[in-house]
Amino acid sequence: MIAEDRLYLELLFVGAFLLVILLVNNILLYKHKITDYTSLMTIAGIVMCAFEIAWMVTRGHPELNTLAYVTGCGYCISFVVFVALLNLYLINRFGIKINKIRLIIGYIIPVTAFALICISTPWTHLVFKMTETGQLQKMVLFGTLYIGLLYFYVFSPFIIEIYFLTIGRKKKPENVEIHISLFVFCIMIPILYLLQQLILGEKLSYYQNLSLLVSIALVYLVTNVSTQAVIKSRAKVEAIETDLRIAAKIQTDALPPTTPEFDKYLNIDMKCCLNTAKEVGGDFYDYFFIDDNRMCFLIADVSGKGTPAALFMMIAKTIIKDYALIKESTSEILNEANVRLCENNKESMFATVWIGILDIRTMTLQYTNAGHNHPILQRKDKGCEELDTVHGLMLAGFDSTRYKQSEIHLEKGDRLLLYTDGATEAHNKNNELYGIERVERMLEDTRDCSGETTLNKMVDDINDFAKGVAQFDDITMVIISIKE
Repeated sequence: MIAEDRLYLELLFVGAFLLVILLVNNILLYKHKITDYTSLMTIAGIVMCAFEIAWMVTRGHPELNTLAYVTGCGYCISFVVFVALLNLYLINRFGIKINKIRLIIGYIIPVTAFALICISTPWTHLVFKMTETGQLQKMVLFGTLYIGLLYFYVFSPFIIEIYFLTIGRKKKPENVEIHISLFVFCIMIPILYLLQQLILGEKLSYYQNLSLLVSIALVYLVTNVSTQAVIKSRAKVEAIETDLRIAAKIQTDALPPTTPEFDKYLNIDMKCCLNTAKEVGGDFYDYFFIDDNRMCFLIADVSGKGTPAALFMMIAKTIIKDYALIKESTSEILNEANVRLCENNKESMFATVWIGILDIRTMTLQYTNAGHNHPILQRKDKGCEELDTVHGLMLAGFDSTRYKQSEIHLEKGDRLLLYTDGATEAHNKNNELYGIERVERMLEDTRDCSGETTLNKMVDDINDFAKGVAQFDDITMVIISIKE
């Protein structure tokens, strides 16, 4: 093997190795699927380099004529497949969609036909013919069909690229960087080919010798375009994260303080907590005085998570409070709120709600449960009991739903815990639920503690229980204590 061939072979190994690294980066770093045009194109490039390496090794050995045919035809087929995938990759980057008919006519049929012709060439000699010295001689279809397909698939995107960099640039200026990278890629191959001929000489001109050039240009193209795509996607993610932080701040500010101070009513203690699974959530709580003697408080859980749930939560909170200030009972409040929330509810969102009105003078609690978790009442010197009455379906389910109400009397030393299912349905690595029993046990263990201490210990216990498992749902709790 002459020095020029040896040098080219070594460079070809380097090119193949670069493509392997590129494929691994595409899958692991850029998260491309193996079926993406980028990955398929890179695989075709690796196969193309492998066939050309084998072709160079078998060339000039008459005893390896069959293997020479296989490697030569394999190289040509993989090269055509590569440029076809490159064409599809570039067109996809341009934002041009190709239907199935065009895909079949423009790519599958020509590539398949050429592959069949190559496979038959040992007998038909349409593409190659083996000489007595073990060299593959180019035949008529090599310079027409093979070179024609290569030029068509390579230069048709180049023409489109010129359009995007001139006339089409004004329509999508945000894609200028990618189109510049594609344009540089298109002109790299002929420039590198000329450099290759100057360095290695004309002795390599008896076959195409483009694998090395394509490998280098492809590494530049895919790495550059993928990096730009990652940078843009990160910028978008950062913008979204900023918006979500602002939305979370707005949502938090819309809720009352987690530790209210009732200066006029020293016999009441309340503590609230809200931990969202995402930046914004659908759980909410609220409390406010209807008049000098009656306090309304509630807890709710909106269906879904994230931004849609947060938006519905803000609407539901506002509507419920509006009716709470003008209606006399909890059932009337939810009846009217339900009708309003059912209007134009095209996304079929809903919310479970527990709402109560406490008369500070008599300590009579009137409440309505609209499909929510049963609150836990902890009587002084007694065990925990669930207020298991449900007065109707969730809000925004059916506008015909009519809610009822119940009443209980609270005594000094009693505590009432409201919570959403994110607390009881928190699960650990063994897929075990935290459960209502653990909630009641924590209430018993913290019977002599303040409401704030109780909720803090309960949240810590839930977090310890679910350690190592991502929080699945929002966790919201409200505890009301009647001081002795």
